[in-house]
Amino acid sequence: MTETFATDIKRMYFTVPFSMGSLFPHMDGDQGELPITIGDGTTAITSSFIKGVDKRATITRGWSDFFHRAHMNKGQAYAFAFKCTSKGLCLIVYISKLQEPLVI
Repeated sequence: MTETFATDIKRMYFTVPFSMGSLFPHMDGDQGELPITIGDGTTAITSSFIKGVDKRATITRGWSDFFHRAHMNKGQAYAFAFKCTSKGLCLIVYISKLQEPLVI
């Protein structure tokens, strides 16, 4: 992922290779619901998820709400983990606990 959108009119897009190789095989149809939670379980929403005509998986509704409710910030490090459960695909977002950039 190269960008995170945090306005009501934006969507969350995933790259074509990742979408086609890792996400589409686990989607039941061309659209559906995608539960999104924070790794510690404190914030959860159900978003809309589609197979875009441009071959990218896209969160079309709910990402902005999740972004704000989870208190996500530009410049903060996040890890995105998709999980396939008996109820379908879900997304877990882990937030880095580092307060300052890591200097090596």
